[in-house]
Amino acid sequence: MPMPVEDPNKSAFLARVREALGRTSPIVVTPDHPTLKTTLPRHEEKIRTTQARTEARRPQNVARLETIATEGAWHVHRVADAEEASNAVADLASKIQAKTIVRTAEEIFKRIDVDSKLRKRGVSPTVLASGRSRRKSDLKGIAFKADLGISGVEYAIAETGSCALFQRKGNARITTLAPPVLALIVEESQVLETLDDFFAIVRFQFLANRARLPNYYNFISGPSRTGDIEQTLTIGVHGPGEVHMIIVAGA
Repeated sequence: MPMPVEDPNKSAFLARVREALGRTSPIVVTPDHPTLKTTLPRHEEKIRTTQARTEARRPQNVARLETIATEGAWHVHRVADAEEASNAVADLASKIQAKTIVRTAEEIFKRIDVDSKLRKRGVSPTVLASGRSRRKSDLKGIAFKADLGISGVEYAIAETGSCALFQRKGNARITTLAPPVLALIVEESQVLETLDDFFAIVRFQFLANRARLPNYYNFISGPSRTGDIEQTLTIGVHGPGEVHMIIVAGA
């Protein structure tokens, strides 16, 4: 049986995409994970294997994430603990002279106290969450006036240098889209090796909990880019033009 021949046009197209994204090597395709029709016990076994591999390769995965993200125009900061992470956020705010800052209302900010460090620099972040004194419709106007957005992530994928965010309570998507500068805090335990690992874990959560999948996954792979304006690559038109990834060791 003759071996399939790769389309040279496809190869050339993918090479141009990698070059535009700042990638120096192709993404390695790994075998597919079980489909949604796979039985739960088999999927549990697959997830245990995935988690064990992820844990064993954590240093390599974090190093690869930093390399690929840097190639994709992220500003990557490796910090030792929560204290250094909050300092990194405060230093960034001072560097860009941020006068207004917004952040999500996620659990990570109970572990990493960015608010107190920012207040010491003379600026108090606004938590983008609706409540008694603020309607959901007000959040958009607040976010577009902000100089800096701060958010946690669900996972970071080393293979693509991306951060994945879910739609859920406390995670206002506008925080990561509206401000011109964005800082995402990644804990090392959130770093996965491949996109296949990411989708396998998400599928398992769906199967095990019989839960509804999120309405969307937001993958951020660097600053906003568009080629719609006179066929020229332009940064920061449809989202932040400067993105920072703060990777917290030991978390």
